[in-house]
Amino acid sequence: MEIKKGIMLYSDCSTGNDDILINSGVLPINQVEIPRVEYGHHSFVPSFEADAFIPKRNWRPLETKETQLLKPSGKRTDANTVYIGNIPEHMRRLFESLKLNECRNSEEIFTRFRNAAATTAEINTAINEFLQPRSEGKPFHFHYLGINLPNLEVVASDTTRLPNGFQEEDKIYMGIHNDGTKYVALNQLYKSGNRFTINLGKEARSFLFVNLTLQQAFNMLKQKIDVKKHRIDIINISKYFFSCFPDYPVIKVTQQPYQYYIAPTDNCLHDGSTFGTKELDIIMVYFGFFRF
Repeated sequence: MEIKKGIMLYSDCSTGNDDILINSGVLPINQVEIPRVEYGHHSFVPSFEADAFIPKRNWRPLETKETQLLKPSGKRTDANTVYIGNIPEHMRRLFESLKLNECRNSEEIFTRFRNAAATTAEINTAINEFLQPRSEGKPFHFHYLGINLPNLEVVASDTTRLPNGFQEEDKIYMGIHNDGTKYVALNQLYKSGNRFTINLGKEARSFLFVNLTLQQAFNMLKQKIDVKKHRIDIINISKYFFSCFPDYPVIKVTQQPYQYYIAPTDNCLHDGSTFGTKELDIIMVYFGFFRF
């Protein structure tokens, strides 16, 4: 299946042939052999939600037509564009001074920030100065510092349903999904803003996304099923979309250390991935209304 014109991809850094890839769709989790995660004392096969879908692994470079469909045209907004770029050099040096790459678990990482209060304050100032002119005068806020294990097909899980003191092995991964902490009508998701995510880890990670807004996905579903009968909404749209269109391609963007991506994660189907890596994945996330 060919991609449609939809969410655009804008790169503010040099990209090679392997930095932006495309595949031929997704598979339901029951058709995938999930690799074992081996890190420190962890050794387990990740668990997934029963209706999860993950990307096929047949990645290839974009063809000319696909590049043109992803290329920004018209007005770039916080709702219709994925951005990839490098953080400023002075910000990178601040992060590097924390030597997070030496850490082997989340507690060590959080301790590095706590024990370097002055550097952490400088980082906060640098990020605010970087994001302020790109937020169009709208508010933005720090969301979380995330740590994921290596060699995960996808990284997102709903940890709010887990008890305090949960272990990595307890996580149930969602597969390609859309974000959202409160119910919003599909035709209003363009107002939800986007997320700014920095890769603070030692290795490259991947951002995976389907280049359709959820309204576009909904419109495609209307041609296949009775959307009123199935009560399609932000909660179940990923399951129905991938069930009906498993061959719609997924885009894979490589995010090198100290690069950021900005994406409308409430308004598109997406996930992160550490597949093939060996070190901890460390990300810092802000939410707002960013546009470059």
